[in-house]
Amino acid sequence: MTGGFLFIIFVKNKDMYVIVKHVSVNSNNRSKKVPVILLNSDTEVWEFETKEEAEEMKDIFQTNSDSGHVYEVKKI
Repeated sequence: MTGGFLFIIFVKNKDMYVIVKHVSVNSNNRSKKVPVILLNSDTEVWEFETKEEAEEMKDIFQTNSDSGHVYEVKKI
């Protein structure tokens, strides 16, 4: 058999968590919140293996936010 293709799909069975930053933007003289998923240093979605790990990092960001941004942990 020649010319066949083999596809391998990797499925994560674990729950993963991300941090969403809600950024305030002004549009048409109205302020609204826009959700932005945080990326890691490789410009990939920054995933956390445990909710506790994500919550700890979220708390650090929230404590250091001086622009009024709100951070939230989401399960993916």
